[in-house]
Parts: sequence; structure tokens; C-alpha cells
Amino acid sequence: MKGALVLVLPLFVAYSTVVESRGSDASQLEHASQALLDAVTSGDKAVFAQTLDPEGLFSDEDGNVRTGAAVVQEVRGLPSGYSGNLRMVDPRVRILGDVGIVAFDVAETLELFGQRLSTRFHTTDVYQRTDEGWQLVASQMSVLPRELSRAAVDPTVFDDYIGTYRLSPEISARIWREDDQFFMQRTGRAREELIPIGNDRFVRAGAPRGERFFRRDNGGKVVALVDRRDNNDLIWRRD
Repeated sequence: MKGALVLVLPLFVAYSTVVESRGSDASQLEHASQALLDAVTSGDKAVFAQTLDPEGLFSDEDGNVRTGAAVVQEVRGLPSGYSGNLRMVDPRVRILGDVGIVAFDVAETLELFGQRLSTRFHTTDVYQRTDEGWQLVASQMSVLPRELSRAAVDPTVFDDYIGTYRLSPEISARIWREDDQFFMQRTGRAREELIPIGNDRFVRAGAPRGERFFRRDNGGKVVALVDRRDNNDLIWRRD
């Protein structure tokens, strides 16, 4: 979570509490999950302390792994000027004996001094049934990336990119324009639309994690296509 909540409380902390035996297991876990989401903004440390297995493992969206005991120590409320809420979306629950698994999205709305941020996460929580009720023993969170907005670009600029680009002697990609749309098709695959997001920069429609941009030489001629995935670059050289 970027912004205020990552400062005040890593959202991975948990989405359940030690739940007493009331109602079905699935409804107990769903209800407790939302209750703990609500406690994030208030910084209710007692809820987290009774929720987490102190030796449990909790992974946030940045790949940091902490024990339950360490997470509890970080609980605090939102600072002045911040407000927000966390809402569970589309929960799915699987009960396997004394183990409960809850997978769900989290819709975050955060107000920072009059400006609004909206982020969506996916979380998988693992609970264990104890004599006192359900206890969270592990949780993993990831950010669900959004597709970037299409930039206003003169479609004739696309003509600079038209051609064939090669990854290997056997694998190539053809780039072409149809009116104001731009397409790429690599060997043996269906064509993909490329969405402009800035000068020489594109993303694939429906695939927000990666970026593709065109590299120019000192004279301004396009000489390569760079396929960037999680800060790893594949270079397609122009024929």
C-alpha cells in the first residue's frame, strides 16, 4: 500500500480475529476479516493482538515478511489530515478441517488533505482453529495494478515505429497501424493492441504490469523495441 496506510500500518497485518464459535465458519471469518479492516484506520491494537499468532508469518505487498508479534507492534491509527476505509470485496472461503483459507480483494479509499487515492489489493489469509476460536497464522498481500490511461497522441507518430523487430533469428514481431490504433504481433501469437501512455511509451491492452517503449538513436530514428517486465528488459532490434 502506498501512501498513508503504509506509514501508519502495513495492510498485510491481518483480516481476521480469534473468532468465537457463532454461525458458520465461513461467515465468522468473513465478518472478522471486515471487522479487522475497519480496525486498521482506528489503530485498535487490542484487536490485532488477539488476532495474530505471534509466530505467524505475514507478507506485505512489498515482499516484507514479519511475525505476528512484530506486526502488532506497528499498529497505530491514521495521522491528522488522513481518513480512509478498507472494504472486503468478493471473499471466497475454503474450510479444510481446522484450517480456514480466505481469499479476497481489498478496496482502499484514502483521503489525504482533500485528495483521494484509490487502490485495490488481493489478500490470501490462512487461519487455524484453536480452543479459543480461529486465529490468523499467515497472510499474503499483493497490489492489483491498474491499466494506465491512454495518452492523447497524434496517430501519425506511430508511423515511426512501423516495421519488424527481432528477438532472435526465429522470433520476430511486426508493428503496424490501423487508423488511430497501433498493433503488435509476434511469431506464433495473436495480435495485441498497444496503448500509448506517453512519448514512445506503450502498454499492452489488458496487461498493466509491463511496458513497451521504442528506443531511438542519436539521430532520432527508432532502432529497437524494449519490452520491460518488472524492471527487466527484453530488447527487440529493428530489422
